[in-house]
Amino acid sequence: MWVLWLMPLLQCANLVFFYFVATYHYYFWYNNGLLLMVCFYVGLLGGSVYVNGYMRINKDLPLAKREFALSTVSVDDNLGIVCADLSGLFIQSCLYESNEISGSVVSCPI
Repeated sequence: MWVLWLMPLLQCANLVFFYFVATYHYYFWYNNGLLLMVCFYVGLLGGSVYVNGYMRINKDLPLAKREFALSTVSVDDNLGIVCADLSGLFIQSCLYESNEISGSVVSCPI
């Protein structure tokens, strides 16, 4: 059960890592191709969170509540994607501002 809580924390750490790489241009990551390996790791981690969440519901809940729980998680998953997209707009505008790029849709709140 603790693994299911650890993986989203690792995803938040990945967000912080990629933000700092994009803001401060750590060229060590760009030149060695290590960034692609980290991106691959992020994809595996995201898929693992998704699969483990549904597997825990399937394993832990009784059959009478399982269908409702899976439907609820499916709706919440899509709500999470919408929230991530909205926050991504603001993060992108902050990255544009720090790299002196124009054309962001919203302004950086920081």
